[in-house]
Amino acid sequence: MTAKQRIGKMITKISPVSPEILTILRVEFRAYRSRMNYRLNPIKRMAVKKFLKAENISLNIGCGPFGFDGWVNVDLMNLRNVSFTFDSRKRLPFKNGTVDRVRVEHFFEHLDKKSEVPFFLHECRRVMKEGAVLRIAVPDIEKFILAYAKNDESLWNGLGYDIHALPKGFDTKVAILNHVFRQDGEHKYAYDYEALKYVLLKHGFKNITRQNFRESLDDQLKDDLENHSNHSLYVDCVK
Repeated sequence: MTAKQRIGKMITKISPVSPEILTILRVEFRAYRSRMNYRLNPIKRMAVKKFLKAENISLNIGCGPFGFDGWVNVDLMNLRNVSFTFDSRKRLPFKNGTVDRVRVEHFFEHLDKKSEVPFFLHECRRVMKEGAVLRIAVPDIEKFILAYAKNDESLWNGLGYDIHALPKGFDTKVAILNHVFRQDGEHKYAYDYEALKYVLLKHGFKNITRQNFRESLDDQLKDDLENHSNHSLYVDCVK
């Protein structure tokens, strides 16, 4: 065990809040630090500004370590292929109508449906050009519920789970559902197509279309990540 892990274990033991709350607080502190750095650090602002000068911006929000060449890849964590770190729950640092397309792959479910989703979608629409496509990929809760309700081994296998040899930390099949719904507090809402279509229509998007893996209304949005392919819901919509 590293010194950092020992300190973390000690903090968890004496903390007045649960480990889950501690994890949330760490994320929120990182987000706050990123916002303050962007607001107060002129070097950070200059570094971000150079990515905003392009005439045709392809925006990848919450990209993790899977940024694409030629895209503006944004994430809270400073990971490989991230153009700049940013808390994308806040006002996006792009001008109105400057973005050609937006990819949001396995980030949307981390947003609170009541307090964060409305503003996030408003910001996406604000920065997008007319006719630009927003592509959202989230865990497809319908697939997981169906596999669980039918107790169908082949459906579980299709989702990447061997129910006879569950991953470490998963004691029963319902633990998988809890992971999809909650992921230790990181997931805020689970979507099926009906729910995602409803929220997109409510916030002004049109031509909401359920897509298959690596099929899209925009050819440049077809590069979905392979590791998400078997359990994701893919939806395109247009400003």
